[in-house]
Amino acid sequence: MYTQDSTFKSEKNKSANQPIYLYSIENYDGSTDLNLAEWDTDITYDGVTYTKFPIKHDEISENSQGEIDMIRVTVANVNRVIQAYLEGYDLRGKKVTITLVWANQLNDTDANIKFIYYIDNYTATQDTVDFALSSKYDIIDLTLPNGIYNRNYCRWKYNSTECGHSGAPSTCDKRKDTCKTTMSNIARFGGFPSVPTGRLYT
Repeated sequence: MYTQDSTFKSEKNKSANQPIYLYSIENYDGSTDLNLAEWDTDITYDGVTYTKFPIKHDEISENSQGEIDMIRVTVANVNRVIQAYLEGYDLRGKKVTITLVWANQLNDTDANIKFIYYIDNYTATQDTVDFALSSKYDIIDLTLPNGIYNRNYCRWKYNSTECGHSGAPSTCDKRKDTCKTTMSNIARFGGFPSVPTGRLYT
């Protein structure tokens, strides 16, 4: 679904103006939003700072029922920042708001158009992370995979029954090398070494 106001309608017709897309993954860790901007500088809008980031999405369109179709959002993964979020949190089902604003209307918190989505699934390569977003929260009824499959990252909670390790050290970075050399616990490693290098399977 989406909303817009009269200021937005007038601003979108000005050829000299530039649109800015703002992306929010809400409560990705249960309490914090991840806010990114498709722009060359950080953007502050409605009291929220959106970090500049290489990010883009498919054209947003409506189907014959007047509903917003599923879209794909592609985020750069070269520095592995986004992949770290995927490895640390399960983002499936999280609400995503895409907000379109205008460069000369950032002080007007009503001059925007918002698109509401939910993360259906995502796939990472060495270069990009692709999110498939559904416009309706119907993914709650789907049978989703139980976890993220990664060759070098353990899916178990540290010191849990599945992990099987106890005692020092007090924390673990969940990497295969750490499990092998520091913990001597490679037999209980929760990763999938046979998964091809550089890919996540969800």
